[in-house]
Amino acid sequence: MKLAVRRTSTAIAAVATAGVSTLFMGVAPAGAATADACGDGVLIAPGVCEQTFTSGSAAFTPTADMTKLEVLLVGAGGAGADQPVPNTNGYAAAGGGGEVKIVDFSGATAPLNLTVAAPGVAGTVSDGTTNEAVANGADGSGATGGSSGSGFAGASGFGNPVAPYGAGGGAAASPTTNADGGAGVVVNTLVPSGSLFSDDTNCYGGGGAIGAPTVQGIPGCGGGGPADSTGTTLAAPLANSGGGGGGLNITQSAAARAGASGVVVIRWNGATAALTFDASGHGVAPAVQTVVAGTAAVRPADPTASGWEFKGWYTDAQLTTLADFSVLLTSSTTYYAAWAPALAPTGAAADLAALPIGIAALFAGAGLVAVAYNRKRRAN
Repeated sequence: MKLAVRRTSTAIAAVATAGVSTLFMGVAPAGAATADACGDGVLIAPGVCEQTFTSGSAAFTPTADMTKLEVLLVGAGGAGADQPVPNTNGYAAAGGGGEVKIVDFSGATAPLNLTVAAPGVAGTVSDGTTNEAVANGADGSGATGGSSGSGFAGASGFGNPVAPYGAGGGAAASPTTNADGGAGVVVNTLVPSGSLFSDDTNCYGGGGAIGAPTVQGIPGCGGGGPADSTGTTLAAPLANSGGGGGGLNITQSAAARAGASGVVVIRWNGATAALTFDASGHGVAPAVQTVVAGTAAVRPADPTASGWEFKGWYTDAQLTTLADFSVLLTSSTTYYAAWAPALAPTGAAADLAALPIGIAALFAGAGLVAVAYNRKRRAN
């Protein structure tokens, strides 16, 4: 049977020397607040945290435990061109993809001040010593129709030029006369072995694609482009991908043609989780265990206490959920000891519920003895 509260000494012989508080079952302490090992970030691997910023400006404060700290910066995509009237060759112009960059801030102690790239806003990160920025993709340049042909697609944030009739440059630039957007950049192709981003296969900064009744280009990763086979509607680029906006040979709203904002992703290592043990008032609690966040703690030796039998560790102060030491710890927490009365020498467990009755009977018996003694003394 699971215990709902902590229990105190049960041997009747111990009652005579125990304090008043040990005559009754104590109330379990309130549960300790847990502390996420990654704070506002998320644990993505044992000891490794990630925090993502998708808009505006913010500050990130490093700690001494962060022996490795890296920042992914992605610029915003350029907008597809406005095409007020259909041009003669059926082509439009799309926006280029934003620049993609990883910056190593390992050892930094000052706060990192960052700004997420957006159309017209540069993406930046700085600790006051190292200052980095990424370029946004260029907007496509529209044509007015007629014999002038189509416009020029936007260059990527890396500055790759593109030729007429091409879609948004993207990080790798779109090939000449290609309706497809530039490919963009896969994150782990930018970093050396050992980087915290070496397993990141996300792709950013793809160029937008163009569309017309006879042409439906394919966007680069995250880019926008034609949404149907008739080339009459646009699909928006993926949010925070740095993808360029698509373009059609007919007019579209500015919102439909807009490039995607960029993103800032911070990764760091050194995340730990502490497991504290509460002995619930009996014996000596095991030492606190500090483990790499995302790994399991080790079950300690069972504590002992005179007159009590240890009944296991629980995850809550109410002793309702048995602790599982194979569970990976992602936050600091406390386990609580459960106890039951030890068996009396007769082999029977003392009954705490009957203890008040026994004490009352003891006093009543003592009273009767006293009355009888007084009667006998008066009789004599």
